[in-house]
Amino acid sequence: MTTSIIPAAANAPMLKYFESQGFNELYIDKDSVANQLMGGDTNRVLSLSDYAQYLRCMRNTTSAHLLADTSFGGDDAANWADTADELVRCGANTILISDYQSKTSTYQPNLLSDEDFEAKIRTMKTELTDTNTNAIVNLGGFSVYGLVGLTTRIEIAHSQNIAKISISNVTAKDLSIIGAIMKPNQEIGLAIDNPKMTFGSAQQVNPAFVLDTYHPKKATQQWVQKAGPSVVLRLYMGN
Repeated sequence: MTTSIIPAAANAPMLKYFESQGFNELYIDKDSVANQLMGGDTNRVLSLSDYAQYLRCMRNTTSAHLLADTSFGGDDAANWADTADELVRCGANTILISDYQSKTSTYQPNLLSDEDFEAKIRTMKTELTDTNTNAIVNLGGFSVYGLVGLTTRIEIAHSQNIAKISISNVTAKDLSIIGAIMKPNQEIGLAIDNPKMTFGSAQQVNPAFVLDTYHPKKATQQWVQKAGPSVVLRLYMGN
């Protein structure tokens, strides 16, 4: 199975660049969007309305397949339904349904119970009825529920007729365990969302796809660090 890469794109220039390089599926990452709109050092929480409007703007700039985040608001059916509906209306081709609703200040996921996770999938999928929008499940709690819990949540996703699954918040060291479930012809992918996971490491277990949020975010930060002083210098030097 050939591994496809789905990079995160936080702004229109980045989106257009990835599209020009042949990437036909792009992820509008919630954390990257928050960084674009509010800066990296902020305690503000990105709202669904702000994210959805940003998604709509990105939709108007590209014909690429856009993957949208769904982790907004409270852990209840009404919020899940509203979120899915709003993202569909703003142009999402696929929504990413995570088994957590938010993250802590240290970026660790606040996990949903198995029952709530199943309810979240079922509720959001109902909103996709009679639309052209699909769903991917994202599992981010391996460090908490281990291989047994991971297997259980994959079974929950399959029971709701979702085949494509991303495993996030893991490191290269976890792959010796996770590799046991990475079977051929299954649509199970890995997320590169931290410096302890690399594309080379991910390839060792032959994921169906790689969802890369770490490197695009890092590239954006490095651009600001390098370009910022140069811009200021030119302003004062008159060049």
